[in-house]
Amino acid sequence: MAGGLKVKVSDPSDAWVKAMKDKYKPIARAATAAMTQVANNIKAEGRANIIAAGFSKKWANAFRVNVYPKGQVSANAAALVYHKIPYADAFETGAMIQGSPFLWLPLPDAPKGRGNRRISAGEYRKEIGHPLYSIKRPSGKAPLLGAVIRATNARFQKGISKAQLKRGRNPHGKGVERLVPLYIGVPKVEISQKFHLRSITAANAAKLAAYYYRNFLDE
Repeated sequence: MAGGLKVKVSDPSDAWVKAMKDKYKPIARAATAAMTQVANNIKAEGRANIIAAGFSKKWANAFRVNVYPKGQVSANAAALVYHKIPYADAFETGAMIQGSPFLWLPLPDAPKGRGNRRISAGEYRKEIGHPLYSIKRPSGKAPLLGAVIRATNARFQKGISKAQLKRGRNPHGKGVERLVPLYIGVPKVEISQKFHLRSITAANAAKLAAYYYRNFLDE
């Protein structure tokens, strides 16, 4: 309106800014609490899923869910879901892994490491301290890698222990030297789906709104 009163409002007072921030806080707290609940659920259910698939506690604990921003409340709270082992996704989606030229898979006599997992052929030399030897087989048969141990017939029938493998040829021990197959070479391996971490994440993300309203009403 021409000639009418014109008022310009700028530089709001500290009281006004504080009032707006105070109105924002319940929303931020509810959003952060909801995201934290979802994150905790995903982490707990995901780790249980990994254990149920036969993997070690180390594999389970490598599944992480972090809420951001850390140490703060925010209406824009978010969660990052990830696994620290880079190739873990192969067990989520399934995969075909090819060797170069072979993948060496552990046989029942291969020694076990942490988490009751049989160690790989690559880990063998480091943990056991002795070399692996190629075992000749008829044409068309999968190649084998084995270790030389010394054992009596009676001891050999009980199975191969990690201690025996570490003693190796053991020239002063009892029994005879034996070449024991520990790994079999295959050109490729198809890994089926073992984890269901994506579906666990999606199912819990769908609960986010319900958690938010519940926490907001509790404010």
